Amino acid sequence: MTPSKKQDIHARPHLPARLALAPKAPSESAAALARTVAWRPELAWVLRTRLTLGQVAQLRQVNNWLRDRGHDADVIPLRERSLEVLGHEKALDGLLTTNVFAPERLSLTLLRTFRTHPPLPVVRIGDGPVLLVVENDDTFHSIRTVLATDPGPVGHVAWGAGGAFEASVRSAGDLPGPERVRYFGDLVAAGLRIPRNAAGTAARERLPPVTPALDLYRALLDSDIRQGGQPPLAPEQSEALVGWLEDARLMLDAAGVLRSGIRVPQEALTLTFLARDRYWVDAL
Repeated sequence: MTPSKKQDIHARPHLPARLALAPKAPSESAAALARTVAWRPELAWVLRTRLTLGQVAQLRQVNNWLRDRGHDADVIPLRERSLEVLGHEKALDGLLTTNVFAPERLSLTLLRTFRTHPPLPVVRIGDGPVLLVVENDDTFHSIRTVLATDPGPVGHVAWGAGGAFEASVRSAGDLPGPERVRYFGDLVAAGLRIPRNAAGTAARERLPPVTPALDLYRALLDSDIRQGGQPPLAPEQSEALVGWLEDARLMLDAAGVLRSGIRVPQEALTLTFLARDRYWVDAL
């Protein structure tokens, strides 16, 4: 701090009336930090890439690992490698969706690792091209029961296990036959966020597309079941979620549910209802 020219002459000794803060020394930039590292050829791109300080620090750890162990390390799962190289099992998860991972940059192959995914609990009930994923276990049981004697276009029925499907969707690629994935879950924010995120993963992984079981969702909205207790969503929040439903009318009705702070559980479509009228099967 530097004193101003004006002083408080009433104080003994005289004190400055104001103080001006001296400018802070500029913090080290990511580019400057990158220039202090002797990068291996595999990471030479770091010097010509716009990165954050945190990313450069993490890449320096990768650089050290490549120098010491990179060429003779066993291929191990991602979070095991992340803990070994970066000191935290989820650190690589955060980097995967950044510009650090891209062609000619960091890759899972370079790190001698791979992403695992939890298994998708699935039952084969026919030879059709549809994998029908059901969010909750009771409704999974009911739909499986209804389809047991006449599966229509459904070849497999899977239990999504709630949010687990965001990761287990990758297991769809291990199944024989599915050409498309139909999803049915609760009409609530989380129930729509799960398939939306799973659809994004499926697209990136070049898996069969994850789309809504439209007639089941329509039937859910037509039911008289409404449960409160949910935080009402702002229009932009609801629109970001209901877009996955694709159908304009369904999107509008579902957005109204989310903005009203209510939810419609998929259990509203009981075994009795599902078995009484199987129209929803043909539309899958």
